Amino acid sequence: MNRLLIAAAAIPFLSSVCFAQLTIGPSLTPGQTLRGRFVQARNLKGIPSTLKSDGTFVLAPGRGLIWRTEDPIHTITVITPAGIRQVINGSEVQRIEAAKVPFVAHFYDMLNGALMGDWTAMRRDFLVETTGDRGTWRTLLTPLQPTDPIAGMLVSIVITGGKMVDGVEIRRTNGDSEHIAFLDQSVSSVALSGDDARLLVDKNISPAN
Repeated sequence: MNRLLIAAAAIPFLSSVCFAQLTIGPSLTPGQTLRGRFVQARNLKGIPSTLKSDGTFVLAPGRGLIWRTEDPIHTITVITPAGIRQVINGSEVQRIEAAKVPFVAHFYDMLNGALMGDWTAMRRDFLVETTGDRGTWRTLLTPLQPTDPIAGMLVSIVITGGKMVDGVEIRRTNGDSEHIAFLDQSVSSVALSGDDARLLVDKNISPAN
């Protein structure tokens, strides 16, 4: 298991979990995609300055997530039912196959189910507490499984939004924290094409059973 890739994929994955909150407002249906931009600020224990990055994302229920960091380093992280891949400057540098690392498939199933309105798997791993209404809401996710490879790294996730997810605050057990703001979001029924479609099809690995 490549722990560096898991760590790199944790932020886009957890952000995708937060987009499951679209079930409070508009929900995504098969064939739709959610696109937007993100601005991320990370505060790491022992480092006095805030680390900032920004980029774009594409989220397609049933197919996966493309998380493109454009600044300071152009990096693409792709999460699909088949696993996690990382591409830097056009070349794939790392991957984890879901068939070989079961928790990757489990978390993808949890995310996809929530996006489609089924929170059963999500509630097995997180205590979900939501306040507010469709106009303005706040959701607190508290991990229930401290030994889980991803959830076990977290103290909490706080999601805020209205029609869409506006921001996410992630606190980790090691003292690190991240804040992600989401901008220029739109839902589309136009089929994915070009690089986005190619990135979400990985012929070299097969989805976990």
